[in-house]
Amino acid sequence: MLRAELEKTETLLRYAILTAPFAGIITARFVDPGAFVPAGVAGGASAMVTLADTKVLRAQVLVPEAEAILVKTGQPVRISVEGLAKETFTATISRHSGALDETSRTLLVEADLPNSTGTLRPGMYANIRLGVERHPDAWLIPTEAIVMEKLAGFVYRVDQGQSRKTPVKLGFQDGPTTEIISGLAEDAVVVIPGKTAPAEGAAVRAKESK
Repeated sequence: MLRAELEKTETLLRYAILTAPFAGIITARFVDPGAFVPAGVAGGASAMVTLADTKVLRAQVLVPEAEAILVKTGQPVRISVEGLAKETFTATISRHSGALDETSRTLLVEADLPNSTGTLRPGMYANIRLGVERHPDAWLIPTEAIVMEKLAGFVYRVDQGQSRKTPVKLGFQDGPTTEIISGLAEDAVVVIPGKTAPAEGAAVRAKESK
């Protein structure tokens, strides 16, 4: 009887030692030394700490429906964070959800990012660029040079010192630049409108934009 009680006590004492299933960093603690920790209820467990393995971080981004069809595993990913503005991290698409979220109409895309040095911290907000298509020798112009009328795109090009409204077919837009698929010669000079677009045939003088 006494031996059984001893074994029971020794077994219970072993529960006082926490053994982590993997090496990592404790990012949150929910109890203090000496605190009473009740047993989990309804099949659950009382959380004592949060343990994180930060050697590889998972970057997540929601891709809009229009571009979701272009996403494939293995495509290149470039990541930057506000706290490390001068440093860019590269990875590839590791996986995606395979289906769009019914509410947001977006596709969840994930990229595993090596972080052996601990430079990145879990929970950081990131700017993520996905290389879903490659367009070699693309003809790019400043996005601010494009004038939209309903669903049609136009630019004002300089022709013998006068502005000419020219319809163009637009491709991908990457913030400050937009791809021109057709409608504009590669040696064309385009006008970046100010508050209002120049009138058709108005006299203009070309000046290089900085």
